[in-house]
Amino acid sequence: MTESFSHIVNAASASFRAATAPSSPSSPPRVRVANPATEDSLLSRLAARTGTSSSSSSSSYTTAGPPAPTPYAKVTLFATPYPSLSAPDFAAHFASRIWLTYRHSYAPIRPSSYTSDVGWGCMLRSGQMLLANAFLLDALGKDWRLVPDKYTFPIYRRILLWFLDCNAAPYSIHRIALLGNHFDKKVGEWFGPSTISQVLKVLVQNHKEANLALHVASDGMLYKDDVKAACLDPDAAAGSPEAWKPVLILVPLRLGVESLNPVYHPGLKACFDIPHCVGIAGGRPNSSLFFMGVEGNNLIYLDPHFLRPAVEVKDPASYSLEDLASFHCDTVRTTAISNVDPSLVIGFYCKDRADFEEFCNVAQSISLGKTPLFSIEQKMPSFDEMDHEVDFLSEGDEF
Repeated sequence: MTESFSHIVNAASASFRAATAPSSPSSPPRVRVANPATEDSLLSRLAARTGTSSSSSSSSYTTAGPPAPTPYAKVTLFATPYPSLSAPDFAAHFASRIWLTYRHSYAPIRPSSYTSDVGWGCMLRSGQMLLANAFLLDALGKDWRLVPDKYTFPIYRRILLWFLDCNAAPYSIHRIALLGNHFDKKVGEWFGPSTISQVLKVLVQNHKEANLALHVASDGMLYKDDVKAACLDPDAAAGSPEAWKPVLILVPLRLGVESLNPVYHPGLKACFDIPHCVGIAGGRPNSSLFFMGVEGNNLIYLDPHFLRPAVEVKDPASYSLEDLASFHCDTVRTTAISNVDPSLVIGFYCKDRADFEEFCNVAQSISLGKTPLFSIEQKMPSFDEMDHEVDFLSEGDEF
């Protein structure tokens, strides 16, 4: 049942053309559910890294084995429940998420000569996906689906073009890789979750058009006062709604040593029940993925390990839905949660102060009875309040 993305585009275009005739609904988008047991992940990854394949399907996650079949498992995608992975509503939701992968033949990332990020850019691409999908939620809401609507399509297109592979794009692979130099990462080196979080924070802070605050919760601690400081606009009138910016909270974590500690499995799956969760980017070198949902004990993901030619840079208004088709995936892949690497970063989006307070309440309540992934406190304790010695350890950015 292999379906190319063109089916989704054609269905969406037909819907747009028939806007004046609502009694003629278009066909729903379809996605293929991959069978990990029949896919050769090693060969597909090798093909992706050497540029010998250009299929629209992403490669499988290299695992110790395929995820266990879960015919009646709970399916959740970004806090939205579905009866199965093959449900039409799930297909429309999944196919509308932005998918960013390895690219080649873009302008060199100066002063280096890199014209492709194959083999080293997977965490950079996973971080891009987390941020891009947060922007979609911020601008278009959780119920938005990909159609060439004359009102929403220009907004979607503007967001997606922020991630084009050129130096002018505010969140391009060029800018992310170059900014890594400030965090001791040369162009061509893999980023850990902590580095990609800090790099995205700097880029967002310098992109005023985004109108988004970004806070990184270090060491598994989220301090509410720190988020407040990041969100309050000093130039806005006190008490006005504009005084509080929407915020993306990134929580880089290491949940185990060589593998994900099973005590964190329930908490990690529960993240996708939190309406504010915008995904999880994680993995070691050459194995970072972007996780979006859960199916039983399996996680649903988009895989950046696939090589495509860079999209042509041209007049922004000239891009059609067909031009941007390679930024969406029509193949659903899952991996057992036991196969997930312990190095990851979780993203949460809050639109205003009340939404942030709701997130804190939901995150704390959903952790009851589970080993918490991170802690939420009102403020960072001062050294004067500590009555014992604290040893400060640094593990670098191995996670």
